[in-house]
Amino acid sequence: MRSLAIAAIAVLTLTSCSSSTKDDSDDFARSVDIGGRNIYLTCKGSNSSGAPTVVLVSGYHDSSDTWTSDDALSLLAPAKGPAVFPALVKSHRVCAYDRPGTIRYEGDGPLTDRSTAVPQPRTAADLVAELHATLAAAEVAAPFVLVGHSLGGLISLLYGKTYPDQVKGIVFVDSLSPTLPETLGPVWAIYRDQLLNPPLEQAPMPSMKSPDSERVDIDASIAQVQAAPALPAMPLAVLTKTEPFAVPTLPPGLTSDVLNLGFQKAEDAFVALAPRTPQILATGSDHYIQFSQPDLVTQTTDLVVGRATP
Repeated sequence: MRSLAIAAIAVLTLTSCSSSTKDDSDDFARSVDIGGRNIYLTCKGSNSSGAPTVVLVSGYHDSSDTWTSDDALSLLAPAKGPAVFPALVKSHRVCAYDRPGTIRYEGDGPLTDRSTAVPQPRTAADLVAELHATLAAAEVAAPFVLVGHSLGGLISLLYGKTYPDQVKGIVFVDSLSPTLPETLGPVWAIYRDQLLNPPLEQAPMPSMKSPDSERVDIDASIAQVQAAPALPAMPLAVLTKTEPFAVPTLPPGLTSDVLNLGFQKAEDAFVALAPRTPQILATGSDHYIQFSQPDLVTQTTDLVVGRATP
């Protein structure tokens, strides 16, 4: 799942704010106490009456920088900015957060120090509970439209199944589907064990070799999603890449064609979740559609928010 894009892109940090005030119309970027540990959360913009709050859920190993920083876009010309977070705040209330153990898009890619480290590995249910606790502690107003990239899509799906009264729509941005083990078949174990969760000493970045680096039990997480109640009817949209994963060397037994075709076929499960769910092929984009085509992610989110607003 994790491409090596983070090693190729150096971006600047989002400046933190220490303000402890909170109101739906207030902008803030601060640590939120969720019972003895902190989660970094930033929220900006305002909602029209009845409109949902947009919550951006990053992919595996990624901090909220993937949504907030404009600097990465300049390295992926002809990307049309601004980045997703600043683009959406022009017309929506938008929040993004750092999961513990995720990577900042600055310097050599350190682990975030804005959220308290926790024991790894975890599961999607742990990550859903953490996000729910963070939004509740910060008194972020529901309902939500969740925008999930990669692993963030799996988290968003389980969140919608777990808290159906809070979620009114989901945008899946080249998301990890619970059907991926089926579509990859016999090479799933290679992908899981050598690309998603390689041994720490074989991780592609120094910070990812740390025991505090994010690790997710993917099989357990997929089982949790499959065992959860059905997702209620709600507006959805699916954004799918057309270009291969940016992985310079694949492990023996796994080819680029098999990996990319299997990943794309697995996206069908998201489309099938609700009638009239649009699937948009992000032509020319690799896995990080929010970098190469942030305007497409923004416009697709606008579509889902519009359909979800009474």
